Amino acid sequence: MKKIKNSLKIIFVTLNNNITSGSYRIWVNDYCKYFNDIGVDSKIVIVKNVTEDILKESDVVIIGKCLHSSVQVLFNQIKKVNPNIIIGTITPPRDLTSVNFDFVMAGSLEEADSLSFYDNVILNAHIESLYHNSDLKIHTQADTLKICYHGWTPHLFSFVGGLKSALEDLSKSIKIELHIISEKNENEINWTVDLGKPNIPIVYKKWDINTIGNDIKSCDIGICPGVYDLTQQLSNVNQQRGKFSTDYIVRYKNKTNNGRALAFMCLGVPVIADFSPSNFHLFGDEKNGYVAHSKNGWLKSFVRLSDFNNRNTIAKNAKIFLNKNYDPHDWAMRYYNSIVDIMNKRN
Repeated sequence: MKKIKNSLKIIFVTLNNNITSGSYRIWVNDYCKYFNDIGVDSKIVIVKNVTEDILKESDVVIIGKCLHSSVQVLFNQIKKVNPNIIIGTITPPRDLTSVNFDFVMAGSLEEADSLSFYDNVILNAHIESLYHNSDLKIHTQADTLKICYHGWTPHLFSFVGGLKSALEDLSKSIKIELHIISEKNENEINWTVDLGKPNIPIVYKKWDINTIGNDIKSCDIGICPGVYDLTQQLSNVNQQRGKFSTDYIVRYKNKTNNGRALAFMCLGVPVIADFSPSNFHLFGDEKNGYVAHSKNGWLKSFVRLSDFNNRNTIAKNAKIFLNKNYDPHDWAMRYYNSIVDIMNKRN
């Protein structure tokens, strides 16, 4: 592994060490470690423990997402102590336009574009040490096909339409079970049929850092929904201007990313993902997994992955792809070099 010599001194400033928070776990804890691995002088400092001496001896401050509510005051305080320091932040809200960050870090191309009003946007990847380098699941014939969703609860409401209908149709020919792993218990979610809940057997599990890897690997297929289908609202048709009655209309967050899919891929659970742009980089050629949007698209992908031999093939292909394109130390080196470029341009 290539090592940096005489590196910049970088501190991640965060509200706390909440390892159960994805933004802290990935963008602070993991990337600080990845920086250290490649020779970068990097450490995490809780905001209440930041001193003038620490700021004066540092070259770069990266402000955690959890501090965005008070970031203007913090930014001014840091610059007052060390006017030459580089200040960046992690995945800021799109409407946070009042702070003149030296750089912002984005977790996807979608988010990078939405933050492009900043002079320096650094693209990074959701590579979690929690899953990276895990052994691949070996798939066998399953009496019940277990389909896994893991992630933020609000994405469950995007099941409305194609995914919900596909799961219900699939259950008529194959014994299936949907596993929901999220930050909430079942009785906290308030997920109903009219809000996308499919009429199939469902198992709910609360996300637990100590069991999440095994919980995901106990399943056969991973799904990553989050795009909302608004095609029924299509009204403006003008073929001469390229607007057709068969067009798609979709809606997704500006912070949409492929992080959930990467976790599945690390563990050997093949993925069907929605039409979020980042997912096409992973699954565009269908060797590493599938993308789907319509009912038939989801259903066709489920049927293809009902064959355990195909699941093993897809899982192995996905691992090869990850090793080539999503090595955490390669991304950490890119991150660091981007910060160095920003500092050199300023000087």
